Amino acid sequence: MTTEHRINIEQNKPERLELLRAQRRFYTRAKNYQNFVAIMALVLPLLVLLFGAKFLAIRSYLGLASIALLLLDVAVLSPKLRASIKAGANVQEQFDTEVLKLDWNKLVSGSRVDPEELSAIASGQMSNREKNGFEDWYEGAIARLPLPVGRLLCQRTNVVYDLQVRRNYSAALFGVAGVLSVSLFSVGLHQEFKLDELIISVGLPVLPLVSFVLREYRKQEDTIESLTTLKGEIEKVWDKALAGASAEDLTQSSRALQDAIYRHRASNPLVFDWLYNRLREKSEAQAKHATEKLVAEAVNKLKLSGA
Repeated sequence: MTTEHRINIEQNKPERLELLRAQRRFYTRAKNYQNFVAIMALVLPLLVLLFGAKFLAIRSYLGLASIALLLLDVAVLSPKLRASIKAGANVQEQFDTEVLKLDWNKLVSGSRVDPEELSAIASGQMSNREKNGFEDWYEGAIARLPLPVGRLLCQRTNVVYDLQVRRNYSAALFGVAGVLSVSLFSVGLHQEFKLDELIISVGLPVLPLVSFVLREYRKQEDTIESLTTLKGEIEKVWDKALAGASAEDLTQSSRALQDAIYRHRASNPLVFDWLYNRLREKSEAQAKHATEKLVAEAVNKLKLSGA
């Protein structure tokens, strides 16, 4: 097993940091579309409760605005969101294939993002804060392992890290949306809205919020299920690696796993930054601890000298 290609060195080269920067900006663009829908879905029912009692005519207009928001989301914003997610997934795939030394699978990933588009979205001087956030994308302890084994551990980190964040996000999303919906209807009842008024004045405006939450919750649950399955497949290959599988066998398995990781990323439901950033420090600490433990296990099982 060759160790000439070092993941810890390759990942911090300037051109690789630029890829991570472009990836982050593509996902930020996608999240901006998502944030617009989420904010508007929350604002509309709040406007009804704040002004609906005094200005009766506004209720119908806000109900119409809610329907328009749903149509705008389906016809315009969702396609733009998916396109940005796919671009971000392609850039991340380019980073991973270069750092983990895997062939690009055009059949699955299509073409790389054009250099002109990468340059446009990642333009400007990278700040030290940005650089610090992108450096050491994968834990340095992986350098103790041969490339085929270290690569596999990087893939496991990608999947498990994402899985942890999504489990927390799914629970928080459903809980917050439930509380908001019940609160909005409770306030409407407190203001003595009749049933037909409650449906028109609160039900219609809250419809985009309910639709958004149910759609996102279902997507997150489906993603958690697929990530759990993918984690199980990685662990099977990890067991093969510790049993002494050849570099060629492990590379072939990693390429197949990378295809599954890409498909997940390209259809990846997003996580709001406010929660992602809140969970990031804890998730990174858990990932670092797990990586160090698995590296130690591999060093022991494979009897790696000088590791």
